[in-house]
Amino acid sequence: MITRPFPKRASVLLRVLAAFIALLPITRAFAGEKFFSSASITREEALYLRDEASDVLRTPADTEHDGLFGAVMVAGAAGLAYIFDENIRKPVREHGNQTLDKIANVGSSIGNPLVHIGMAGMVYGGGVLAGSEKWQETGKMLGEAVLLADAATLVLKESIGRGRPYVNGDKGRFKPLQFDSDYDSLPSMHTASSFAVASVMSGASEGLWAKAAYYSAATFVGLSRMVDDQHWASDVILGAAIGELCGRIVARHHANGKRKFVLAPIISGNSAFLGLSAAW
Repeated sequence: MITRPFPKRASVLLRVLAAFIALLPITRAFAGEKFFSSASITREEALYLRDEASDVLRTPADTEHDGLFGAVMVAGAAGLAYIFDENIRKPVREHGNQTLDKIANVGSSIGNPLVHIGMAGMVYGGGVLAGSEKWQETGKMLGEAVLLADAATLVLKESIGRGRPYVNGDKGRFKPLQFDSDYDSLPSMHTASSFAVASVMSGASEGLWAKAAYYSAATFVGLSRMVDDQHWASDVILGAAIGELCGRIVARHHANGKRKFVLAPIISGNSAFLGLSAAW
């Protein structure tokens, strides 16, 4: 059974992506868009992200749109899972084998937040090349939802400092604000990022089977993280809720049609970036 923590290099890259917006020049593939480097536009996009982030913070206490009810349900589910975390982990560990390990590795790989940034860039770029405004918008939404979900989980991870299952098998070991990859288990960032993607892609899809496929893939990622002994069940549940919340909030903001400048995911060689763009 693999018991390595989330690679430090990938963790560092993720933090850089979450904190820094790369401003890139236009290429021929994006001839319909204009990219900027002005401080004023950067500030404007930051305000949009601030509004979305504020909604992420406010929604759990929202009594008018069932936000509080949802938060109570999630807290109850995560709390119940916490009680049985060690009991859930035991059979998973006992029934582990090489085949299951390989399957779990696949889940962990497709759930990597950096992969999701790349996916956002591919969806956006494909939409540009195909002349599809729908998929350009979907790519933008994916980039923002993943960014919000990853940022939210990162803050919680480091603040809570929960020990990963492989450390000593004790669900109650916490070392807050230590910035130690062995103690950043709660919540699961892979799961949060995957459910953010599932939420956005599900909203962009009309078929029930497609929606089910996206959420099944996200669930597979969460279970894989448990099989890999990287997370407790309660970590996965909270991560899933955060990802779903971020996906829905980004979708709602885009539906309002008030965005003038957007975060556009971009693929360049082997790198994935987020660039500021505006169209006219």
